[in-house]
Amino acid sequence: MVLRGLEWLERHGGVLLIAGLLTGVVVPPLAALFKPLVTPSVAVLLIATVLRLDWGQVFQRLRAPLLPLIIVFWVMIGAPLVMWVAVALVDPPEALKGPLVLGVSSPVLISLPAFALMMGLDGPLTLVVMVASSLLQPLIQPPLALALLGIELDIGMGELMLRLAVLIGGSFAAAWALRATLGVERIGREGKAIGGIGVLMLVVFGIGVMDGVLAQLVDDPARVLMFLAAVFVANFGFQVITALLFWSGSRLWGMSGREGLTTALNAGNRNMATLVAALGVSGSPDLYLYLACSQFPLYLMPSLGRAIYRPLLRLKP
Repeated sequence: MVLRGLEWLERHGGVLLIAGLLTGVVVPPLAALFKPLVTPSVAVLLIATVLRLDWGQVFQRLRAPLLPLIIVFWVMIGAPLVMWVAVALVDPPEALKGPLVLGVSSPVLISLPAFALMMGLDGPLTLVVMVASSLLQPLIQPPLALALLGIELDIGMGELMLRLAVLIGGSFAAAWALRATLGVERIGREGKAIGGIGVLMLVVFGIGVMDGVLAQLVDDPARVLMFLAAVFVANFGFQVITALLFWSGSRLWGMSGREGLTTALNAGNRNMATLVAALGVSGSPDLYLYLACSQFPLYLMPSLGRAIYRPLLRLKP
């Protein structure tokens, strides 16, 4: 019965995720109750995701590593530097400066390989970039954001790197241990149930991360709307910038137009959850609000992305 319940969650994931976000906004006591579960839900979600990964696709893609390396470099280093320059030129409100750069320096969204397949883009390539950027996050994001770009957090760079390494490395290690214990065949049979666990963790995360959003919306709606506008501009803005760079100039980079569009999708859709989970109480209210607002373009991406990317795939760059 439990397995059937988890499979039901997996089948209705899209609706449940949106319901979780809205529940967290309109039922503040429940969001406050779930907020301490944000970090463990991120860890369990990462374990469930890694458990179901097709590592054969990852290793096959890595036989020609240059293209994934170019994309990972752009996603984890190039794009954050561009955002840093943009922030310096535009000079947005102080509350947005750190979250904007931290958002763009975060790894690729965990669920993005599935989104890429829905849009007709390169799912295996996105999978490789997602895994690589997640594993590199503890090594790249803290020194880049805190040391080079001068973002201030209530935590030292070494401690943040350690927390990210424990969260991400521990989750990958736990997933590999479970994979060795359960076996590939059993994981394949129970794949939908494992997916249901992931959906459940996303719902818990979505409710908990909305803690305080309604109060801020009532007290200062203009501020919340400013954060919402910022996350949409950052997400879709970097998809446009990256498409202009890698899709329009795909021949220069030795990639197909489809791979260029896949790079654009990767650049815009980031996973800030691991950073905020690692920060815990050290995360600022501004960062939590930015994370909460960033969920809306991410959850809209499957439907919006099909409308955007499928017509572009028919065009020659």
